[in-house]
Parts: sequence; C-alpha cells; structure tokens
Amino acid sequence: MRKKWLYFFLLLFMIITIPGCRTTKEIVVFNNNGAVQTPIPTSAREQIRDEMYHKDGIEASYPKFVTGGSEEQRNQWNNLIQVDFNKIIHIYSFNPFPELTPSPTAVVPTILRINYVIKSNNSQGISIFYTADFNSPYSAHPTDLVYTTNIDKTENKRLKLRDFVKLSPDFVKNFRNWDFISVEEGNEELNQAIRDYMNNISDEDLLMGFEAADQIDSNNIWGIFSYLTPDKLGISVAVPNYIGDHVEFEREFSKLEDFLIPGFKWE
Repeated sequence: MRKKWLYFFLLLFMIITIPGCRTTKEIVVFNNNGAVQTPIPTSAREQIRDEMYHKDGIEASYPKFVTGGSEEQRNQWNNLIQVDFNKIIHIYSFNPFPELTPSPTAVVPTILRINYVIKSNNSQGISIFYTADFNSPYSAHPTDLVYTTNIDKTENKRLKLRDFVKLSPDFVKNFRNWDFISVEEGNEELNQAIRDYMNNISDEDLLMGFEAADQIDSNNIWGIFSYLTPDKLGISVAVPNYIGDHVEFEREFSKLEDFLIPGFKWE
C-alpha cells in the first residue's frame, strides 16, 4: 500500500514540475550606445490592437500598443500615432452632406475609409502605412492617398525622411533608378505613364519634395511619404488620379549605405 502511495506522489510530482522546466526565450535589445538592455521575455513581447473610428461618414482604424516597452514609452508611441491619425482625419474633416439634416436614426454613408499596414516593427521603431480611400459626393472620381508614421522607439519621436537619409542632388539621381511597385504589372501603358510623369518632375522639385516629406499638411506639396520595411526604404509619391493617385518606390538599405545618416539602423 505504501508503495502505491509512493508511486502516486512521485507521478504527481513529475506532472506538476516537468512543464515548469521549460525555458523562457528572451530578446536581447541594444541601446544607442551598444549596451545590452534588460532582456524581454517572449511572453512580454509587444501586442498591437486595432483602434476603430466611425463618425460622420468616416470608417477608419489605426494601431495601438497594448504591451511592449514601459508604460511611459507606450503612451508616447501611442500619442505619436494618435496625433498623426488625427491630422489625417482633419484633412477630410467636414460635414459630408451639409444640405441634409438626417434624423438621429439615419445612417450616414461611408465616404472615407482609412486602413493601415505595419510595414515593419522592431526594437528600433515602427513604420505604419495608411491608405485613405475618399469618395466625395462632390468629386468626379474617388481618391486613394497615402500617409505614413515612422517612430523611433529608442528616442520616442516621429521620424521623417531627412532623419535617416542625407538628402542631396546625388540622392535624387540615385532615386531615379529605384524600382516602383506597379499596381498593374501587365499594364505597360500605365507603367510607362508613371515613368513619364516622374521624369517630368525636375531634380530641384523632387529634392524640395523630399525635404518636405512626411508632413501631414499642405507643406508637403508633392504628397511624399516614407516608410521602412525590414530591409528596404520605401518612398510613396502622390501622382495624378489617371495613373493611380500614388506610386511606391523601394530600395534595399544595403544599396543606400552612402546616403543613410551615420548610425542609422533598422534591424
């Protein structure tokens, strides 16, 4: 009888203790000085959720950090995201049907949809790519424009193109050779129209556009926004509606070493 109880307790001990022997993976994060920061357990990795916005004919979403970093860092990151999102909304902010006074139960048609894609998210930062599909009842055609938010998590600040690229006439010449992401790969007529339009922008105007890039306001006259993927720098340029409203160009970081700000990393 004693042996049976002994075996029972031994089996129970093994069931309880064996799962606890699993090791917790850790992420090693380096700060700007190359020093190792406190490792982050796998269970504490960042979680990002959708925040939905529905109001006055606008259907939109934007990301919000739920976990990751300290509470103070998360608040700063989320505030930067919220400020940019509000700026985008403000561009289209107006009463969509001023001549109508709908009843409280009336459904206002959606005329603006804002979606986002997180192009990259790592220990250095996050790059968010928004598309705003606007179908105004007063316009001849809908528009589909791009906005981006790039955040440096180590410095808790918003980044613009000039923060990670040395802008110069040489960079403009290099950009002329970048590949663009075709909306319709088989439509050579459309792709040629995009190339023709870009070639008609002077180097001086393009450099001016790069210097004003990533501003969500009227100062960004060329509608240029940058984004970062795990291994590439992307630049979106607003173009006429007949060739798609916007076009994205990308180039590997490894091919831009001569133009990147010294010390810039995106791993």
